[in-house]
Amino acid sequence: MRQQRAFLLTILLTCSALSSAQTVRYFKAEHGVGATYVRLTADGTYKVIDREHVGIFLTDEGHWKQSGALITFNPKDPKNSSYQATENEHKGKTFLAITSPDAAAGIVIAANDIEKDLDADATHLPDHVLFKVSAKTYQTETKQAYPFRYLRPQR
Repeated sequence: MRQQRAFLLTILLTCSALSSAQTVRYFKAEHGVGATYVRLTADGTYKVIDREHVGIFLTDEGHWKQSGALITFNPKDPKNSSYQATENEHKGKTFLAITSPDAAAGIVIAANDIEKDLDADATHLPDHVLFKVSAKTYQTETKQAYPFRYLRPQR
């Protein structure tokens, strides 16, 4: 009986670990009349979507990898440079702090500065910072509404 319980516990823990490793993570940064959304999928792909009052735009997409807290984004478009962010947690909030200039996903704001802003006012999330959100929030707020569709910026 103990062996069966130990075996079942091992299976449950393994499934739980696999499930958490395969989850999709979503982040959102508010800024003025718009927002930026990042979706990190388990297969190593990502999308950056910007929502503004005039529509929804696919800003960037490609592959990502994580080493510790450091996430490296490698854009699909070879004209765009790779960029990095750190994944941080402070007072129960998970956020990405962009560390590379010219990142499609946002602007450089030091993690320490974000933490100071959260300490100063825990009820307000700082602008331009990508905070973890639910799948429902991401899907609802990035939904394509007629007559808009994802638009790729002209270069």
